[in-house]
Amino acid sequence: MEITASAAGLCDLVWLVDASLPEMHQMLELLDRFGPVVDIGGLDIDAILKDLSSPYRPDGMVTYLDANMPTFAAVAEAFGLPFHSVRTAIALTDKFEQRRQLREAGIETPTCVLIEPQSTANDLELLDSSFCWPAVLKPRSAQGSRYTFFVKDEPHLEGFLSALGPSRPDMVLESYLDDDKSRSGDTYAPYVSVESVVAHGVVSHLALTGRFPLAENFRETGFFIPAALNEGDTASVLDLTSSAIHALGVTTGCLHTEIKFTSDGPRVIEVNGRVGGGVPEMLQRASGLPLIEMTLKLALNAEIHFDRPVSTNRIGYRFFLQPPAFSATVADINGIDALSDYPGVDTITVHQRPGADLDWKDGSRNHIMAVVGSAVDYDELQFVNRLLNEEVTVTYANVNRS
Repeated sequence: MEITASAAGLCDLVWLVDASLPEMHQMLELLDRFGPVVDIGGLDIDAILKDLSSPYRPDGMVTYLDANMPTFAAVAEAFGLPFHSVRTAIALTDKFEQRRQLREAGIETPTCVLIEPQSTANDLELLDSSFCWPAVLKPRSAQGSRYTFFVKDEPHLEGFLSALGPSRPDMVLESYLDDDKSRSGDTYAPYVSVESVVAHGVVSHLALTGRFPLAENFRETGFFIPAALNEGDTASVLDLTSSAIHALGVTTGCLHTEIKFTSDGPRVIEVNGRVGGGVPEMLQRASGLPLIEMTLKLALNAEIHFDRPVSTNRIGYRFFLQPPAFSATVADINGIDALSDYPGVDTITVHQRPGADLDWKDGSRNHIMAVVGSAVDYDELQFVNRLLNEEVTVTYANVNRS
């Protein structure tokens, strides 16, 4: 998305959209209500620059997606706008390259192997006795846990590669970051994310987001701000996040960094060069901070700095009801009223209605419904989570477990 400042000092919006992406094509009519839409699908940098130079020469740029981030970086560079550099944008959207840059900066990362579309497990010469199983298989560039799987060993890997087929994207296989045994039995997942902004090279951490345990295939079930961490864990997570941000050369922009607690201490899962999904709503409910407005100011080169994560007076949350890890058709959904009547629940969005076909490979975006709201404390947060998972029932037809 482009932001162009008008003579009145307000912001006119110009949307750069790759309409070849199905999820973006269906947004065209809506976005056009808020400003001109430029379809960049299939265009090279020179063509995009020509379309923007007149009459849409931008004063700032911001994106909320990983897709096309390196292209936007090249456009920003050509116009001299504050944004990720092309090198940084590539590292923020290419998991293999990101691991390489983090290792070069001395940050410990798991062993990571690139798997091209036509490769089989037998072709991967790097999978020798030094590779530590189990592992995680995921796309080289993607989000939302799509095509992301826990892999026990080489035969298990071959099964996933065969199921995905030769048309799959470039994948990476990396050793699984083990769980911190001291946290076994905890209510929450052993990883958090850090929501940060960088302005003129200065890193500010706005919030830490906690998680509920993942569903199979690394699918999100719920997250919340602020995370339930003690001071020591918070400090170690923020220190590691700052190191990772600097290692990737980020000088401006918004970041969503996932950190896992392992037996060897906190480790970077990945750094994303945009606002995390659902974070603006949670942060607004928890603290009143208008994150989207802040991103627009940041794009226009504003000075933004926070000494510490923002204070909160409630817990903002976003829960997902995930289906089992199989392909099926949604037949019926019952029990939503138990949630909609509960104080603190603001919105319930049914994402997969009866008749929807589910693909087990599609990750978190296959969620049945999302619940957004706020809680007064962690006891109430856990109660709403139980309410969702115990009162709402979904029945399925045409179940295929292969």
